[in-house]
Amino acid sequence: MLRRRDAIALGLAALPGLAAAQSYPARPIRLVIPFAAGGPTDIVARLFAERLSARLGQPVAVDPRPGAGGALAAEIVARAAPDGHTLLIGTATTHAVNPALQGDRLPFHPLRDFAPIAQVARVPIVLAVRPELEARDLAAFVAMLRARSGQLNYGSSGTGSMGHLASVLLLQQVGAEATHIPYRGSAPMATDLISGRLDFASDALASLVPFVREGRVRALAIATPERASALPEVPTFAEAGMPGYEAYTWNVVFAPTGTPAPIVAALNAALNAVVAEPDVARRLEEMGQPGVRGTTPEATAAFVAAELAKWAPVVRASGATPS
Repeated sequence: MLRRRDAIALGLAALPGLAAAQSYPARPIRLVIPFAAGGPTDIVARLFAERLSARLGQPVAVDPRPGAGGALAAEIVARAAPDGHTLLIGTATTHAVNPALQGDRLPFHPLRDFAPIAQVARVPIVLAVRPELEARDLAAFVAMLRARSGQLNYGSSGTGSMGHLASVLLLQQVGAEATHIPYRGSAPMATDLISGRLDFASDALASLVPFVREGRVRALAIATPERASALPEVPTFAEAGMPGYEAYTWNVVFAPTGTPAPIVAALNAALNAVVAEPDVARRLEEMGQPGVRGTTPEATAAFVAAELAKWAPVVRASGATPS
């Protein structure tokens, strides 16, 4: 049991954080995103900004800062004052891939320099094949990969992208090889998958949904624990015979490390309330990046640490290098 003197000392130490929380937010909030305006992360940010503003009583301004694979935006927030007025929507790229890719060259530490607040969305990766490929399901495709190891090719939206790494992880787990063909984005990659120039690809669900629905590519499995409502007929990898294989990118809101715990708690509550709003949940599902409800700062921190540990060896195996 704490002695009275120690309890008073602890109480006094907590006063600055409590005082900050009581007056928070004191001015507009800056929500920094690591990619250009108009992309999926920007759309999610603007969806949340409007509703956070209503809940917090201050404007929330989305600030796109693309560059260095998301490192520019992340550094801005890592170096900002830890008062809850500068936040980052981080992704697997900023906090799991780039740290493994850049190493000591990265101007921030993905864990020590950030206070995770909440995971708000998860973007499933889907495995798709060209329409004419003989494999009609995941089991047949895995058998083909092994039988024709080194003979098939696959595309991605770029070297070191989550789609690229998801395919590397898949090949590792099935014990096969294939030739990687990187593209400058998902659209040109999808075009070549449709035309048959590529045998398969792993990419964000939102990028491939229209082509799957039109029958222009064939989706074999979703790399998340649950099926995607956008493609409910497509099984998960676990359902299709590969339990343990998961690949997705995500949106986590971060503050700079040192942000008072009461402010982190207030932001966590506001973000979880926004995710639970029916129209927000519906919009996220329509975009192919379902919301994640009820996450705590502690669970979010553990999730980010696990993702960093998971993807570091895959990045090394991929051969990706800093651009």
